[in-house]
Amino acid sequence: MTTIQRNYFNAIVLSSVDAETRSAVRKLVECASNAAKVDEHGSWDFGIDSNRKRSRWTALNWDLYAFGSDIHSGKLLIVIQIRRSSTERGRYVNVRKNYFLVGTNEDDSTFVHPVESAVVHAAIRKGKDVIRAVQDWIFGGDYAGMLRQGDLALIPMRRRPAKDSRIAKRTMTIEGSHELKASSIWHNGGLYAEDPTLTHTPGTHPVVAAQGIYKIVVGKRASFWQFAAPTVD
Repeated sequence: MTTIQRNYFNAIVLSSVDAETRSAVRKLVECASNAAKVDEHGSWDFGIDSNRKRSRWTALNWDLYAFGSDIHSGKLLIVIQIRRSSTERGRYVNVRKNYFLVGTNEDDSTFVHPVESAVVHAAIRKGKDVIRAVQDWIFGGDYAGMLRQGDLALIPMRRRPAKDSRIAKRTMTIEGSHELKASSIWHNGGLYAEDPTLTHTPGTHPVVAAQGIYKIVVGKRASFWQFAAPTVD
């Protein structure tokens, strides 16, 4: 069995990954770089662009920091760093980095979710599963026990939270694309629902339904430099 190796910056050395996984990772990065649903900043264009007359160059590269399978869907997930290096008239090199969780939706489209570099590197230092650490950070809890629909998750509650502010309607729209229906919906430092059903109106994700009390959580997105865009849900 091949031992996965990391370089000085904690990135995985691709040559230490088995050929099948390496091919799957590269294919996923390629799909992500051309994803149809990237936001207004455009797709990723890897490589180097130089202007000799003005003594300037810009390079966009990526490195792999983690790979694994989603605990619910079983699909491949990766964490990558996209790095932009640039210089002008021979001056110092300016380097900016984004970290993304990349995977495949139920309709086979690719999603790209920005995550915090500190979460990635802390998991590596502690020898933890980087993919799970990132997912736990996104949804603020144990991802294994959640029901997910895109950027939203349903977290089961052991106790019924107090109903500080009941919402009169039993239907509401979250993030402009997730329709929530439940026998009861209320706020108490968060959004809660009893017997919830989530429908993704664009249809990318299947309907999620559950019995009992759940907290509805919108996944956190890290800030990112605009040279490399995530996708929208």
